[in-house]
Amino acid sequence: MDKTNTNPIKIAVISDLHVMAPELLINDGDAFEQYLVRDRKMLRESAEILSTIVDSILDLKPHFVLVTGDLTKDGERASHMLVVSQLQRLVDAGIQVLVVPGNHDINNPDARIYDGDNSIPADTISRPEFAEIYHHMGYDENSRRDQDTLSYCRDITDKLTILAIDACMDRLNTFVAHGDARDHCKTSGMLEASSQQWLVEQASRATAAGRRVIAMMHHHLVPHFHMEDTLAAPYVVDDSHQLCQRLVDAGVHVIFTGHLHISDISQTSMRNGNMVEVSTASAVGYPCQWRVATCNPIAGKLQLRSITLSSLPSDPDFGERARDVFKNCIPTMTRGVLTRYWPEISSAIDNYRNKHAFFMRYVTLPDSPDGIAELLLKHLQESATNAYIAFAEGNEGGQDNRHTIEQLIEGVDKVVNCTVRGILRPLAKAALRLRIYGQFRLVMRSILEDLNDIGTSHEAVINDHTAIINL
Repeated sequence: MDKTNTNPIKIAVISDLHVMAPELLINDGDAFEQYLVRDRKMLRESAEILSTIVDSILDLKPHFVLVTGDLTKDGERASHMLVVSQLQRLVDAGIQVLVVPGNHDINNPDARIYDGDNSIPADTISRPEFAEIYHHMGYDENSRRDQDTLSYCRDITDKLTILAIDACMDRLNTFVAHGDARDHCKTSGMLEASSQQWLVEQASRATAAGRRVIAMMHHHLVPHFHMEDTLAAPYVVDDSHQLCQRLVDAGVHVIFTGHLHISDISQTSMRNGNMVEVSTASAVGYPCQWRVATCNPIAGKLQLRSITLSSLPSDPDFGERARDVFKNCIPTMTRGVLTRYWPEISSAIDNYRNKHAFFMRYVTLPDSPDGIAELLLKHLQESATNAYIAFAEGNEGGQDNRHTIEQLIEGVDKVVNCTVRGILRPLAKAALRLRIYGQFRLVMRSILEDLNDIGTSHEAVINDHTAIINL
């Protein structure tokens, strides 16, 4: 677009496309079904979903499109080629596309070809290949690149700069085929000090030149619920508070993210201003949303609205079906997450047990992921499912969720009753309630009442779908 353009700038934002190339499914069967039951993604429809969204964006005619990571199911080369071919339709129409990778997109051991009851590794891509494939979508000579990551800085006009941040840790992925103990895709994100410094310098220079700076990253920078950086640490970039403060000091006040598949806007107050994070839901899993933003750099305003993909050309009832899949997959997804991350979960339990040895000696937890899953699902499945759906949809604070919070508290109480044993059981239960219940209620209130900076003087609610944000 014209670098001297002073008119409002229209932006489309899509995230977590998780496109699976159709040729990766040779024959449907148990292998692919076992993958699907662990997740809520509508993978069979993913190519059509992207094509449909691209059609809508072409009709919308934005100036540029931001794609905040997880473009593919699991980094398969075939899936990347399908994604880039669809995004190229936008480029060919004169719409600038800017992408960053997500944790699924590079060097991923879960890249598979499915054939009935069997699966075999699919060709995945490296970091240099990602930049090559998406060369015209952020990685060409018009961007300034960080030498250590796939982060870049792009001047859109003489009034607006995009800071694209890559915090993915795919260098630490492990492959059984390479002699590692297990196939493991690293979900969490972090940035080395040198890359943080590069980002801050780029933002500071843009601000000094009179430009507004909008950041984008796959991982979260601002927690979307109380204690997210503890309870769901892989979704929040490491040292998030420090990085957030440095970016705010450099003049960045808005960041677009994805990763958790939710439509939620969070805000935190820092020295020298606020940081607002706009997390966009997955296009390929309920609530199947993307966003449109109108940016006025001179006025310093960003106006947002969400768009829901409720139907596909092949399925007028797609949105309702996606919601049913989301709701019904909670049990298998719970088991899958516990199994996948069992080494990390069991280590965390052991650490907690060591720190609180007195009352934890009276707590008997199942010693397997299936056992933990059965315990949680027995007492928390219905209320947790309702809470999760409300959180994913956004604007949960506009609903009366007090009953759901009380149901969750009752469920936690039943879990405690099932796991505390011994002669000092009443004392141990009282200690657990004192430690757990207050924090749990605060966490659930922050989620279901949609509260930002809960418990502070900056506590506030932001409309997740029609917000106006200060740049």
